[in-house]
Amino acid sequence: MKNAKCKKCGKPAVVKFRTYRISLCEACLPAFYESLVERSVKRHRILRENERVLVAVSGGKDSVALASTLKNLASKLNLSLEIIHINLGIGEYSEKSEEVVRELAEMLEIPLQVEHLSDFGFTIPAVRMRKVCSACGTAKRYLMNRYARLHRFDVVATGHTCDDFAAFALKNIAGGNLEWLLKFQPRAESFAEGVVTKVRPLFERTEEENLLYVKAKKLPFLADKCPFSPPKDEWKEIVREIERKKAGFMRNFVRGIAKIAAESGESVASVKYCKICGEIASSDVCAFCKLRLRSVVAGSENEMRRCTGYFM
Repeated sequence: MKNAKCKKCGKPAVVKFRTYRISLCEACLPAFYESLVERSVKRHRILRENERVLVAVSGGKDSVALASTLKNLASKLNLSLEIIHINLGIGEYSEKSEEVVRELAEMLEIPLQVEHLSDFGFTIPAVRMRKVCSACGTAKRYLMNRYARLHRFDVVATGHTCDDFAAFALKNIAGGNLEWLLKFQPRAESFAEGVVTKVRPLFERTEEENLLYVKAKKLPFLADKCPFSPPKDEWKEIVREIERKKAGFMRNFVRGIAKIAAESGESVASVKYCKICGEIASSDVCAFCKLRLRSVVAGSENEMRRCTGYFM
């Protein structure tokens, strides 16, 4: 970066994007990043005009970048935005996350809804299973879809990145789970009553790009790592190593997988609805209610009845 000049304004550059062969200063970086997201959204028709968008924000750099960029796109596509934050009850970490999201929502002037997992009878630390991250994902998906359905949002937007999708795709190809690739869609349309369409506007953006963007815009975000997250993600390390040797690999890889998924279509299994809460399920009891049942203290039938009533 020594003596490099910003391609937009000629000032000293702070970053060089190898993939796009462009150097940028801190002031010009946000507009360039937002133009990339806008291009992805329009090219892949991730968002449509006049949609009500529920933006899932955890407080991390990726979801913060998502909220800020969608705010920029809102006027161009006439989008209506609301942020949802899920407080998972992970002690100080969750409290810090909620504080960051509240600050961001106020800064961006976007309405905010905070859902507390404890209101549904349990928290993530109470879950009795080995892979806690899986429980976290189940809880987030359930609560986001439930809120979006009840309040008639057209789509739920999440901050899944190019890194996420590249690692997910490579892992499943290596494991022979090719059917999972059909789930790889920047816009996953509703396939049943009660299921809200999911969109991933940042699916072509890397975590590094997101970090540079939020820092350049001086947006609040939580850099702390969740205490339950694994020490490292080997599959992300693999795709990033390839990216270091071949700039643009991750972006081109996820585009290719998304194209294959779109052309193949996704087969939908028979739809069921949970006997406890009424939400969509793959068996008689949905994954969320199974989690709750594992976490509730033995013999607390009154608590079960209370939460069942709250769900319905």
